[in-house]
Amino acid sequence: MYKKQLIIGLITSAILLGLGWLFISTSVAWLKSLDSAVAASLVTAALGLLGLWYAQWHSKSRDIAESHRESKIAVYSTFFDLVEKFQAGGVEASNLGESNLPDWLRSDFAKLNRGLILWASPKVIKAWLHFRAATMEGDGRNILITMDQMYRAIREDLGNSNSSLASGDLIRIGLKDPNELT
Repeated sequence: MYKKQLIIGLITSAILLGLGWLFISTSVAWLKSLDSAVAASLVTAALGLLGLWYAQWHSKSRDIAESHRESKIAVYSTFFDLVEKFQAGGVEASNLGESNLPDWLRSDFAKLNRGLILWASPKVIKAWLHFRAATMEGDGRNILITMDQMYRAIREDLGNSNSSLASGDLIRIGLKDPNELT
């Protein structure tokens, strides 16, 4: 199945590239046959139209991202609330299993999962799955590292940069001893 999709993709790409080359070479030959003033005005108009289309597409993409931002923040706030409840000692993680989750916690997790499915980027969803797997293993250091990855994915999804942050910096903010993770 994968090979078939790959072959179809390659053939489609080759056809599109061939058609693109044919269009460009025909257009260039046609423009060369025109008076230079007419050709210049056509090129200017075409570039202006392409610029307008790009600006509209970019503006629409930004508007869509901005309209989703509030919903994403609400979902991510649920995650942060759950983390804070565990950190504050309101929930004893070692005593929890699937069968003995308190109703309020089960409800919060269901709300978080539903929100992540609807609003989170694929990177946040992957980070959430890795975080959940790490919590099942119980290795405290690994849990903190995957939590940091979750925080980074959330920040990236909301449009914030992580470029100058080292691994673990976001977790260190909440630790009593910021050097504990190093």
